[in-house]
Amino acid sequence: MSLLAHAAATTLVVVALGILFHPVDQGADAQLAGAYQAEPRGVDRPPVGIDDGDGAAEDSGPAEPRQHVARQVTIERMSKQQILRIARKKAEVAARAEMVATSAELTISSFNVLGSSHTSGGGKNARMASGAARIRNAATLLNIHGVDVVGFQELQGDQYRSFLGAAGGAFDIYPGLAAGPLGVENSIAWRTSEWTLKQAGTVQIPYFDGRLRPMPYVLLEHNATGRMAWFANFHNPATNSKRGNNDGHRAAATAREIALVNELHGSTGYPVFVTGDMNDRAVYFCRMTAGAPMVAANGGSSSGGCVPPSRMPVDWIFGHEMVTFSNYIRDEGPLVRRTTDHPMIVATATLDEQDGVPAG
Repeated sequence: MSLLAHAAATTLVVVALGILFHPVDQGADAQLAGAYQAEPRGVDRPPVGIDDGDGAAEDSGPAEPRQHVARQVTIERMSKQQILRIARKKAEVAARAEMVATSAELTISSFNVLGSSHTSGGGKNARMASGAARIRNAATLLNIHGVDVVGFQELQGDQYRSFLGAAGGAFDIYPGLAAGPLGVENSIAWRTSEWTLKQAGTVQIPYFDGRLRPMPYVLLEHNATGRMAWFANFHNPATNSKRGNNDGHRAAATAREIALVNELHGSTGYPVFVTGDMNDRAVYFCRMTAGAPMVAANGGSSSGGCVPPSRMPVDWIFGHEMVTFSNYIRDEGPLVRRTTDHPMIVATATLDEQDGVPAG
């Protein structure tokens, strides 16, 4: 229902002006136009008779009504557009109050699905199924856990196409192949029955040897409540014998991610979620929670010094401190093990009070 239609369906009392409007069948314009004929409240009618207790009303003659000239002049000078603006504003306030009273809950996941290139030849994962086959397991796992928004890592092109087929249109995804063969790997997917895309972009994040890769962020609107939230997804470079020391590049990546979180929240006021394979545990937690007002879905604390969660994979879910997390799951079950070499991270996030409510 539009705000104007909502206003037409609701009795509007403009107390400050002393006008009483009632809805009529002709619609909002006719209703509001009728205000020009409304009699100001507070103007006394002349008495037609006085009952002195004998049951008969006696004519007391004409009486002079008390006049409220200033109030009448104000009413007469109100334009139809002014009255419409008052009606719209009242409806907007009512809609915002209803949104604040209705919380939004989502299930969010960070999921490194192990790129196809890791199982197509030799190596420790060569015995696993193809990437296209394994991503169908991932789609099943999203349904098992009831995931609404997921940040993928290592989602290669063939896996992206296979996921779209397996999801059967239930998810939209960004950036997909629009950001090229490297950009697709860190795509964010959301269940369209629950969320709608409002804005999207990528940020350049240092990866192996400092080479930049586009990594996504999206602004989604919750269909049921209208609340808004940002989601960003990253994959930071590991330090290992094959790829060498990437500690400095990983620190640079983290700094850019923190800057993005602060920019997104600072410019809109909406909560920000971060998912990703950060290839870091305590170091990433401490840097993120010190640099931005963020909390981890699996706990920990940053007040009075950094206290990381007791158990930490390199896969993370963070949310703005206004968010409430619950039901944290680190799924390492048989289906996950057939799908990838990482756990599937899942948590419930609740937006309540003013979280994600557009400014009124």
